Amino acid sequence: MIGPPPSDSDRPPSQLTVNSDLDAIETVLGWFEQLSDPAVPPELWMQAQLALVEGFTNAVRHAHAGLDPPPPVQLSVQVTSEQFCVQILDRGAPFDFEAALAAVAQAIETSGHDPLAREAHWGLVMLLKLRSAYGWTIRYRRIDDGTNGLSLCHPISADGAAGTSS
Repeated sequence: MIGPPPSDSDRPPSQLTVNSDLDAIETVLGWFEQLSDPAVPPELWMQAQLALVEGFTNAVRHAHAGLDPPPPVQLSVQVTSEQFCVQILDRGAPFDFEAALAAVAQAIETSGHDPLAREAHWGLVMLLKLRSAYGWTIRYRRIDDGTNGLSLCHPISADGAAGTSS
């Protein structure tokens, strides 16, 4: 899991490895729902679920496209007293996530039209919105072993409410 190490009072991350197959989405969603935590507000949980589905489908459709056999996708969720994190690991080629987000943001800014009316890259639009409007920290990086890691984290306040970004 990319992020801070858990403290003694935090539960360890829950992990799932699934085949790189869109039919596994039912397994992914079932696993995610079983992890529900009262410390995570429902709207934050729903945002994470949408990002999880988007990240998983992108790993299957894009990162693992053309790999035969496709490697599995690894998922991780961790709720600590301070934050809620979701991570998706794939074994595809490197991807310049920040450049792709910047290009989508520029296209939205210059076009002046509804970003969801786009035919492609709506997932990047969603991730951009989670980052800019809802306080998610989203990172995508290449790990030394050739794995790509998409990490989404959001702070949780002491009373269990969704925190805001700084």
